[in-house]
Amino acid sequence: MLRVMTTTISAPGSMKRLTTAFGGAILALFLAMFGALVAPAAAHAEVNDLEYSADEVTWGDTSEIPGYEGTLVPGEEITSTFYARNTTERGGVLQVYLGNWTTSPEMEAYVRVEIDDESGPRVDLTTVEEAMPGTELNAIRVEPGQTATVSLVVGMPIEASNGSQDGSVTPNFSLDFEVDGALETTTTVTAPNTADTDEAVNLSAEVKGPEGDAVGGTVQFKADGNDIGAPVALVDGKATLDYTFTDAGDYSITVHYSGAGDFNGSVSDSETVSVTDPDNSGDGSSSGSLESIFGS
Repeated sequence: MLRVMTTTISAPGSMKRLTTAFGGAILALFLAMFGALVAPAAAHAEVNDLEYSADEVTWGDTSEIPGYEGTLVPGEEITSTFYARNTTERGGVLQVYLGNWTTSPEMEAYVRVEIDDESGPRVDLTTVEEAMPGTELNAIRVEPGQTATVSLVVGMPIEASNGSQDGSVTPNFSLDFEVDGALETTTTVTAPNTADTDEAVNLSAEVKGPEGDAVGGTVQFKADGNDIGAPVALVDGKATLDYTFTDAGDYSITVHYSGAGDFNGSVSDSETVSVTDPDNSGDGSSSGSLESIFGS
């Protein structure tokens, strides 16, 4: 059994690479998470949106991914197998790429990746043109809550020369999770049909996801397109605002949801509130009475 030493190395963008080095310099695995070395142009989940396990019992971060064990010899492969589980509310594509790699001058080796027992292409590390960093080794769609079994495989061809057995190989893998587009939401507003000036009325909003589930974030109430009050936090998808109109008139009330997490923003249909001034109504009544007097 080879001695294993594990070190966590910080990488740009607060990402991390898990490095597992083996005594004797026979084999080393560098695992770069979520585009630390390869960053395709797509929407990517955070590192903690996927969790990992070596046995589907203990789950955690990338430190749960096991290192290689064994000695690489002609005709044999060494595999690191782990489980990756999607903890987001959206599906996405788990992708495994080849990162930067090095070999001894006479070393002959290849890499491949199995996901759910389906193997990607075998990439020969002695052919630089075929083993460019960023080469996709395998990919699979992972739905919310679903688990994928990933095996990172390093092998030596059976026809490998004696020089390969005295050399070393340092493969580098990069994982990326390309999430689906954000989920659509529906926002509704509830307001009274009428109100009096200088008396508070209750305005309420509700925001739901595509499956009718409540979402978080904040909403902004508006009257005729102008903000009224400060943004209000959603609790179980609902928010309320007590508001006092100071001027009479008809107001178009809408609610704007800012969007949060996996959810897109949305705007409600409008509700009209007719606001009257009780004092002005009284003046109108007195005026009518004077007209009757003058008319007599």
